[in-house]
Amino acid sequence: KFRDKVLCYCDTPSTPDGTEMGRRLKARMEQGFKFLKMDVGIGLLRGIPGALVAPPEMLESRTIMHQFTGIQITDVGIGILCDYVAAVREEIGYEVPLAVDHFGHIGLKSCIRLGQALDKYSLAWYEDMIPWQFADQWRRLSEAVTTPTCTGEDIYLKEPFMPLLEQRAVAVIHPDLATSGGILETKKIGDLAQEHGVAMAMHMAASPICALANVHCAAATENFLVLENHSVDDPGWNELVTGLPNPLIQDGFIAVPEKPGLGFDDINEEAMRARLDPKDPIFFDQPTDYWDREYANDRLWS
Repeated sequence: KFRDKVLCYCDTPSTPDGTEMGRRLKARMEQGFKFLKMDVGIGLLRGIPGALVAPPEMLESRTIMHQFTGIQITDVGIGILCDYVAAVREEIGYEVPLAVDHFGHIGLKSCIRLGQALDKYSLAWYEDMIPWQFADQWRRLSEAVTTPTCTGEDIYLKEPFMPLLEQRAVAVIHPDLATSGGILETKKIGDLAQEHGVAMAMHMAASPICALANVHCAAATENFLVLENHSVDDPGWNELVTGLPNPLIQDGFIAVPEKPGLGFDDINEEAMRARLDPKDPIFFDQPTDYWDREYANDRLWS
């Protein structure tokens, strides 16, 4: 056990105005969060003349890997995104770590140009700029920028992380415990990263049960950096299980539970039933043949 409490970072809904985005992040800091993340990408440039070069229909595509879209950011677009991040930093200052994500499906050269332009804002990491499968491109990106690079939320099991780690292609890996193979496998991923001098942040957008699984893994992994949380604005999230502090995240941290198991007493069945996805309204006590037609939003890359 390396820590008694686990640092959390907080995603925050985006807005096209950098000053307003900074104010939203400042509000997170006032809630106690000490590590922040926001989106900065070509979505902020849609409809702005001269900001993007794009072949027909590529801006609408979500299934073509970044380096195959032909989308490029112009100097105009890079300037707009720099102004956006500058406005955010003006509001929140430079003392708090700020990671950035969702750059859009742009190729390596545009990623390098944009990354170099944003380096001066001392960001915590550039996340998923290109698909994780291209370790050599990640290495080239990491060598070209001074900001840490980060990927890994779509990777299943330890072995696919090896090329990224062996090539020192990223500074931070970002597995999702719920889809990377569970608590032990994610712990192994973190230990492997540590052997290669790489930190481990943890992607997490799920229930308090999953959050606690992540907390125990993070507590036992020395090179752990920070754990994601997507549920700060959801007042019912804490009610899904019983026997936990409410709110679970206090002053930006989750305390490592001392109770047996993951650390909660029981599930709140009524609360869970009320929140079932209408597309998949199946509870634990129902027949398992629904798995024959199960749908998922899992991706091979981001």
